[in-house]
Amino acid sequence: MPAPPKERSRSDRLAWLLLGPLAIVLLVIVALFYVFFQAVQVDGPSMDPTLHTQDRLLVTHGYPTPARGDIIAVHARVEGKPDEIIKRVIALPGDTIEIKADVAYVNGVREPERGQVVVPAAAVNAPAQVVPAGMLYVMGDNRAVSEDSRFIGPVAAAGVVGRAVAIFSPITRLRLIR
Repeated sequence: MPAPPKERSRSDRLAWLLLGPLAIVLLVIVALFYVFFQAVQVDGPSMDPTLHTQDRLLVTHGYPTPARGDIIAVHARVEGKPDEIIKRVIALPGDTIEIKADVAYVNGVREPERGQVVVPAAAVNAPAQVVPAGMLYVMGDNRAVSEDSRFIGPVAAAGVVGRAVAIFSPITRLRLIR
């Protein structure tokens, strides 16, 4: 026997009270992951200790004005093949960059300490060079294992996929990236 109409409308209201917020949350999640951000997975130890292998990042869609110190995803040619890499911006167009024992000096000033891993026995030196217009000089925080601008040269600013803003997985590493 069907329920009286009064009970049906109460259950309909309850369903809307539960489903309405769930639909809004779903729309927000879709907007975050497909409109404003994209998910990128870290592959390799080149950004340790800041980022770990298998970390999943929220990366902005596009980033027209990278700044020194930003962690970006960028298209580059690594070992002759196109790849998307995650590195820290060290120098901008027009900056003079010099590498002494895996420490970057930008316009004569030592880069800020950000927990970079430098292994003296494997350290690289590079003579001073000016970063060309439209290019960025990027490096990994784990200098001994990072395939970065010291080896592949500056990367095109136009190839920047976006700026990493947060680690969202694994849940134990959930945090904003500064």
